[in-house]
Amino acid sequence: MFSPYKNSYLQLVCSMNPRVINKAVDQAMQRKHFDPHTERPPAQRLESFQPSLYAPHVDITRARLGFGRVGLRIINRDLHSPDYLVQLQALHTILDQVQISENAMFLINLHVVYRLIDLMMSRDPVIKEKVCLALTYLANYYQGRKRILSRPKIIENLIWLIMRERREIRYAAAYTLRTLTRDRCSSEVILAQDKIIENLLKMVKNDHTGIVLLHLKTLESLFEWDQVKPLKANAFQIMLALFTNSDPRIVCAAMDCMTQLCKHDVGKKLADEYDLTRVLTPYLLNKSIEVRISAVGLMQYTTLTTRSKWRAKEFCDELTRNLVHLCHCPNSPLLQLRSMQVLINLCDCPDIRRHMKRHRDVKVNKIRIRSHEEWDGTSETSSYGLATGHNYRTMCIERVETIKNDFGDNAQILNVHSYLSTVQDVKRSLIYAINWKSYKN
Repeated sequence: MFSPYKNSYLQLVCSMNPRVINKAVDQAMQRKHFDPHTERPPAQRLESFQPSLYAPHVDITRARLGFGRVGLRIINRDLHSPDYLVQLQALHTILDQVQISENAMFLINLHVVYRLIDLMMSRDPVIKEKVCLALTYLANYYQGRKRILSRPKIIENLIWLIMRERREIRYAAAYTLRTLTRDRCSSEVILAQDKIIENLLKMVKNDHTGIVLLHLKTLESLFEWDQVKPLKANAFQIMLALFTNSDPRIVCAAMDCMTQLCKHDVGKKLADEYDLTRVLTPYLLNKSIEVRISAVGLMQYTTLTTRSKWRAKEFCDELTRNLVHLCHCPNSPLLQLRSMQVLINLCDCPDIRRHMKRHRDVKVNKIRIRSHEEWDGTSETSSYGLATGHNYRTMCIERVETIKNDFGDNAQILNVHSYLSTVQDVKRSLIYAINWKSYKN
């Protein structure tokens, strides 16, 4: 039967209005409460539940779809039905069914991915958006990514949608591409496409904030695999320009992309030319903790060269004071770890080491590191069960910098005890670096 809440057509054969059946069941059960999904007018939902692109001319009495393996085979065949309404109903139902892991795996084995790829270039904007959303759910599985990337043409179609379609479709296509790049092997296949880095960098300059954020996450995964192509496409200058964006999420994503670029020798030279360490110094006092974490993470690579260390000597007092202040943040062990690593890099310069010994030695020794009972594995502190949920030690929380890698097919759960012992080791290394003396002395 038709479910207005899920926007799916679930009955096999129906000769009457499904809402009459829903009302009859409610009366037989003697329900006293008001059900907004069965009353007139239909689909009385919140405004945020309404889709941005509506399905036109949908007749619910013409649906011939159902649950179970039989129904999934029917909707898989109906994706290429000559009847437009049947095709649209099948696509809406598949979008609901792929959110169930068992049904998603069954549809992957039925090669539904290939049928969806054929519908990507349809003239109907509703079909384009729903196809991208369905592919996003299927791309969360290893088998789904393998089937999707077996046809590299999908990358060309996604880039075409990202650059030429309306905002809703651009967002859906960007989300699909971002999901495909979570796997490192998939990033290698995507980078084989011509000018994909250049096209994404064009869209990063002037697009909607949410779409730009997805593109930056995609570029970060691609930069981690190969830094040569983005450096040739002037990605360093583009990411540097995004540092002044008003949205802290974009600033964090741009810094993360720049971190991947600075892993290359050319990226380190460009960081010295643009004096990136000096540029990042004001961000150490930013109100957003995500910006501070990203800035210190990038500074770990900008302070590796000899030129950067001698340049940092000119504003040594301000830089070391801010970094030591960040080291006294026991609520964020990740921020402590990165800040202490930057100080270790700077202590290679004799003048900075002497300054640290004279002015910061006492504060460094007083750095407090949390115990495993005080830390839940994230960089942000929140009340129990509010932002992280009851299963907070094994969940991946979006928009929260997690220490553990809890997503993907090969999730590596990091032991909290071992991580905190690593922070303790880095603190001892910092104290040793401050007190180190050359053989000449």
